[in-house]
This record gives sequence, structure tokens and C-alpha cells, in this order.
Amino acid sequence: MKIETQPQDNHELKLTVEVETEVLEAAKRKAAKKIAKKVKIPGFRPGKAPYNRVLSFAGEAAVLDDAFNILIEDIYPQVLEQEEIKPYGPGSLENVVSMDPPIFEFKVPLAPEITLGDYRSVRVDFENKEVQEEDVQSVLDNLLEQQATIEDSDQPAKEGDMVYVVLSGDRKEPDEEKGMLIEERRLPVLIEKEDADESNEWPFPGFSRNLLASKIGDEKTLEYSFPEDYQFKDLQNVDAVYKIKVDEIKGRILPELNDDFAKLVGEFETVEVLTNTIKENIQQRYDEENRVEFETKIIEEIMKDSEIKYPPLMLEHELEHYLNDLENRLQNQGMNMDLYLKSRDQDLEALKEEVTPNALESMKRGLILMEVASQEKIEVAPEDVEAKVQEQIQQINEYFPEKEAKKMLTGESLQNLVARIISNEVNTMTLERIRKIARGESLEEEKEDKIEEPVDEVEEAEAEVVEESAEDTVDEQVEEEKTKSDSNEILMENEDDSVDNKEDE
Repeated sequence: MKIETQPQDNHELKLTVEVETEVLEAAKRKAAKKIAKKVKIPGFRPGKAPYNRVLSFAGEAAVLDDAFNILIEDIYPQVLEQEEIKPYGPGSLENVVSMDPPIFEFKVPLAPEITLGDYRSVRVDFENKEVQEEDVQSVLDNLLEQQATIEDSDQPAKEGDMVYVVLSGDRKEPDEEKGMLIEERRLPVLIEKEDADESNEWPFPGFSRNLLASKIGDEKTLEYSFPEDYQFKDLQNVDAVYKIKVDEIKGRILPELNDDFAKLVGEFETVEVLTNTIKENIQQRYDEENRVEFETKIIEEIMKDSEIKYPPLMLEHELEHYLNDLENRLQNQGMNMDLYLKSRDQDLEALKEEVTPNALESMKRGLILMEVASQEKIEVAPEDVEAKVQEQIQQINEYFPEKEAKKMLTGESLQNLVARIISNEVNTMTLERIRKIARGESLEEEKEDKIEEPVDEVEEAEAEVVEESAEDTVDEQVEEEKTKSDSNEILMENEDDSVDNKEDE
């Protein structure tokens, strides 16, 4: 067997493999036997037809096709071992160059290669964002708004008022085929604060503040030109005209910020306790944000002096994971991918193109952390992995019916669970290590505490878990993602006496 290797610029390898003619002939005969067992050939029992009869009955092309598969399964692993090639994933047969002698061309995606610079010399200043008085006041204001009462008002409309208007809208140059933008209707409009996010305001951004100082009976005509990149395609570059008549104004009356209010919104004895709780929880969130930002800056600094090589297939896989995560988040919000794409007026290919830079950065970040972990010899103790897996098993048993949970207990799912836990633990330990490095802290203490028996194989940890868990069930814990306002988070955290602002990394 003759082998020629040609490295490609995209971190793939082109393999040209020449095999002996008799090796191909043997593969063809083996393929013919397989065909003879599957296909009924007149005059012969299954699998008993001679080679020439199978060849004439099934055709040489069919025999060759199966022979190539047999040949590849046989010689491809030999080639990788002989040439000491470390592939990222399965290779593919790209071309049959010749049949006499048999010469094949393979494409092999290579395992990623990461060359780190002097990452131990990286230093990054830690910026500690602290809670300001206005942060606390903003949450208090939101809580007061939630408890506000509404009553009729004969005063000019102001921020926070609910104004009922009769509204109609059309293009500046009407289009009979497309019809009016808005048929006349009565609807309530909340006048937003000046610093509020107006991007999703209807019928156009900033609409509500046009009602400031208006009185019952006032009539207005508003014009708005939608930009060419507006989120709804039908309104892009449209010059619109809206007619408004103020029909009713309801004012919002805020409660007093006192001890009674504190007790109303939660189990707070006084305003002081409420205020302190808000401050503590905001600071915990800021601390988490500070940590994530710090780690991001460190990894960016390490990347500057590092070289990362990866095959296109690796980025494709990362993109698949990224889109799967997005789809799971959408399902938790009661939406599917089709509706999401329709709402954004784009197809799947356009979405892939849009998120590819994010997937690429995520992949590079993971590769950098993986290499740092390798060089720092960061390892996880088997007993720590086992404890984490048992915790996951218990949670799954609580979330799923027994029959469904047992169905999830397969060797593959358990192996994936263990691998995921090991990966998460190594990631956590590696991030802690680079934070110490970036601060210039000593690492000697960690060397002394080095684990003697690391987890080298997923199978080892899996065996230990299976032995103890018996018929327990495993699978990835399903967490419901919820978007909450700061004020609601404060109340829920107080009731549960816990704070859970962690982000998945």
C-alpha cells in the first residue's frame, strides 16, 4: 500500500492511497457474497451464487460500490495508524483516481491544533462594577409602578399615563392594493419614559411620547419614515401618516414608599430591609457580570498570541450546537424555529450566516480553555464526577416519570452525561486558574493540592456511576429559561432565600 499525504490550507489532509489489485479483487468478492445474501438470484439459494453470476446479475457498478465501502472500512484505519494522523472526525472518499492500479483520494479533517503564547504573562485589570444609588432606585421605581392604581384624569397626559386614542394610519402615498396600514380603531397607549427602550413600540418607535401634554379631544397628525433596515420588511422605506384623537386619559397613582409598601411586595419588615435586599442582589448580579467580563478579556488577551488551526467540519458542528441551543430556548418561550425565522423575514441559511461569527468565537474560546487545561494539567477527581452525576440522576428522577426516566438510561446517554460534567468541571477550574494568572497570584498552592488519580477516561467514571446508581435514570437536566424584570427577581430571590443568577458558559 502506497500513501501520499498533502496538507491543505484549511487544516484538512488529502490522502492518496494506492492498494494492490488483489486487495480490490478480494473486496469485490466479499461484496458479491453480501449481495448474494440480500438479492434472490434465480437458480441459487441465498448466498450460494458464484461470483461471476452475481457480477452479471447485479452489475459490476453495484459490486464495486459495495467493494469500495468494504475497502475503505478496512484500509482507512490502517492508513491513519501508519501515517500517525490524528483526525477530528470521519474522513470521506473524494475520488477514485484509477482502477488499475486502484488509487483512492480521501479528505481527512484534522484534529485542531492550538499553539499558545506566553499565557502565564497575561495580566488584566479587574474592573469591579458596584451598585449605585440610582440602580437601587430604579428597582424601587419598578416595584412602585407595579403597585400603581389607575384612575380617570382630566389633566394633560404625562409620563406613565394610559391614553386611549382613536388611531388610523396609511402610507403618505396610499396603495389601494396593499390597503391601509391601520384601519381606524380605539386602543390604549402607555406613555413611556424618556429613557425607555422604544425599538419595539407600536405603531412606530417613540410613538407614545407624541401624546405628552395632550388633552381629551385633541387631534393630531403624525408622520414617520421607516428606515430601510426596519425589522418588518413590509414597512421598510415607507413614509407613513397617522391620525390620532385623544379619547380618554387615565393617570397612574403610585403608592407611598413606606414600611407598609415593603410588606405588600414581599416578606420585608421595613423599607430599609427591602432596600438592602435589592442592593445585595444587584451586587451579586454585578459580581457575576464582572467575573464573566474579566474572563472574556483574559481569553481575548491569550488569543492575541495564540494560533488556532481547525477544519471546516469543526465549525459546522459548533454551528449546529449553537442553532440547537437557540431552538431549545425558543421552545422554552413557546416558539419554534420556523416562526422565529418568519418573524425576522429570513431563511435558515441567512440565520446561519448571521450567527457564524458567534459560533466561531465560542469554538475558539473552548479550544483555548482546553489547551490551557492541558498545559496546566487540570484534572477532575473521579469522586467529584460521581457526586455530580448522582446529583443529576436525582434531579432527573424528580422531573421525569419512572418509565420515561428508565428509557433515558442508556450507555450513550450516561457517557454523554459524564463527559459533559467532566468538561464543565475542567472549564470551571481552568477559568479559575486563568483568573489567578491574570491577577498575578501564586499558583504554588494549587500544585500542592494536585489530584493524584485524575479522570483519564469517560468510561472509568461511567462504570463507577452505573455501579452505584443501579436503575436510576440519567439525562441532561432540563432548566426552564425565564426572562424576568429586576424587581421580580428581587422578590423571588427573597422568598426562596437564594440567588441564582448564574449564566451557562
